Amino acid sequence: MNECLKVQTPDHVCMEYAIISHNIDFVTFLMNEHNIKINLELCYKYNNLQSFLVYLDQTDDINTCFAYSPNFHLSSLLEYFISNGADINAKGKNERTPLHIAVMQNNKETAEILISNGADINAKDFMEWTPLHMAVEVNSKETTEILISNGADINAKNINGRTSLHMAVEVNSKETTEILISNGADINAKTENGSTPLYLAYRLSYKKIVEIFNLNKTK
Repeated sequence: MNECLKVQTPDHVCMEYAIISHNIDFVTFLMNEHNIKINLELCYKYNNLQSFLVYLDQTDDINTCFAYSPNFHLSSLLEYFISNGADINAKGKNERTPLHIAVMQNNKETAEILISNGADINAKDFMEWTPLHMAVEVNSKETTEILISNGADINAKNINGRTSLHMAVEVNSKETTEILISNGADINAKTENGSTPLYLAYRLSYKKIVEIFNLNKTK
């Protein structure tokens, strides 16, 4: 570490390598002595929980840390933040809540913990994606069903006017498409450019998806 500092002024690149290498002493040094912020995305990307906790200890920014915490897939960590008063709908990068992150990670247990503690099931990120949009996008049958059973708006639209049903078609998920339709998804919903889910299925040549819509008497 000392040799490194002789030839380079500490910067964010130094912090990045410190996190990647799990050099906690260097991470703490860079934050305390040079005011270089710990990158929370790198912490979970490289499974560096210690650096993540150093950030929490040094900043006491419980809501920011909570927003990123589902990435570690640790229910005990999640419950720690909740029990210590974290905002259940705290927003992190791209205005995503912990529930968005849990669903993106296809983490059923985390999603259930968040929902049981009052997470906004229809929260929207910067592109107006709801957790249900994300569950469908990652083709997760389980989290899709959990969200719907807990009152998710099945016809919510994102910034481009796409519903969860549009997304189910785009990822060619016959099972998710059937789940959405059976729970009242609008099969005639249109995007900003006028595309219906059936149009997308035809355009993408997804014959099995087209058959589902035909069985449900698309107008």
